[in-house]
Amino acid sequence: MKLTVKLYGTLSRPFGDYDHGVGLGVSFTQKASIRDLLVHLNLIPKGIGMIFMDGVSVKMNTRLKEGARIKIFQPIFGG
Repeated sequence: MKLTVKLYGTLSRPFGDYDHGVGLGVSFTQKASIRDLLVHLNLIPKGIGMIFMDGVSVKMNTRLKEGARIKIFQPIFGG
């Protein structure tokens, strides 16, 4: 299963050659969830604000779909 992941805010910092125009290509050999994707990318769920798959907000246990476009946003802070 192949996906495209776009990271927003500071979430892309650990990926030195990250290109926001392209995103990250990620592959899984078996069924996986959003939580599995975060583990694969070494992203801590507490550091995540919202996640969308193909334009729809999803939860951690949502199953990934072949060819999905995932957008992961950091939490927004303000004052």
